[in-house]
Amino acid sequence: MRKQKAITFTKKDVTQRVAEKLDVPVSRMKEPVDAVFEVLREIMSQNHSLMRVEIRNFGVFEVKPTKAKPRARNPRTNEEVYVPPRRKSHFKPGRLLREVLREPLENL
Repeated sequence: MRKQKAITFTKKDVTQRVAEKLDVPVSRMKEPVDAVFEVLREIMSQNHSLMRVEIRNFGVFEVKPTKAKPRARNPRTNEEVYVPPRRKSHFKPGRLLREVLREPLENL
């Protein structure tokens, strides 16, 4: 079975779709869409170990702490290394999106 390549959508694609949906020129939507992504990035970059950005009818972006891994191993050299605790991002889809994602895939 052949692995299927993912379809990639960029911020430009999002901007074009929003412009079409609102029936406005793409040039007028570039700045607001950029601002939304910039604000989300700023919020999630804040120095908090636990954080949630909840967007109703879409989902929740979370920042969660990870534990330190004192006995991780470098697979190339087999050397043990210490991996410090850090933060990771996580997305949990909202109810409407989750229902769509749970539908069975049709043979494409």
